[in-house]
Amino acid sequence: MNSIVSFEAIKGKKVFQILTETEAFEKKIVIMSHGFRGSSIGPARTFVDFERLLVQNGFSTLRFDQLCGGNSEGNYEDSSFNEWIETTTYFAKKYFYLGYKVALLGQSMGATTAMIVAAKDELKDKVPCILLWVPDPKSTYKNEGNEIGEEGGQKYKEAFWQEARDANFFQCVKDYQGKIHLVYGENDKYISEELRNQVIEEVKKKNQPFMVLPGQDHSQWDFDIAQNVYQEELAFLKKHIGS
Repeated sequence: MNSIVSFEAIKGKKVFQILTETEAFEKKIVIMSHGFRGSSIGPARTFVDFERLLVQNGFSTLRFDQLCGGNSEGNYEDSSFNEWIETTTYFAKKYFYLGYKVALLGQSMGATTAMIVAAKDELKDKVPCILLWVPDPKSTYKNEGNEIGEEGGQKYKEAFWQEARDANFFQCVKDYQGKIHLVYGENDKYISEELRNQVIEEVKKKNQPFMVLPGQDHSQWDFDIAQNVYQEELAFLKKHIGS
């Protein structure tokens, strides 16, 4: 396993990244997008744990901190969902043009980001499959303006959620032509059962697989349940971008 830790300048701002390649340097990569207030390790280190399994099975991974979060440049108060989309798009296009088969994985708002990016006109025929862990469509968000909010000790502009709402998650689900694997927790404290079921219904219309994890919250799933998710995702990836 070969990991390279570095910063990459995107539009003049430094983004922290960890690229882990298989020993055979196979040209398949999973790009991982963390959630709001998250980082490149994922909740309860899920991205790190899943990365190990992926690399053992011939998939490279890219983990990165969105701008204004983790080790990347910027203050969290200046976080922008549109910038999250731009950064994830940059990496997806970069590795596609380097000759990789590209899959996207996102958790929470990172899953929302992955869905938006995969459905973009410039990428929808370049990303054959995406893994969505507890996406939050934010379709019911109603506040306007640049008010400052606070969550978990982090201040942020409410405009972040406006941008997420305006990105139109549900339309992107309809537009995307690739394969989707969706995962939700049964007892998600951030996403209502009604909203969760709405997302599931849209995915079912496309005959795509989904999981609802019994007794699990939005993140930090029980260890054994997380291992089962990894195995399901690995099988999905092998089916759609190669074993």
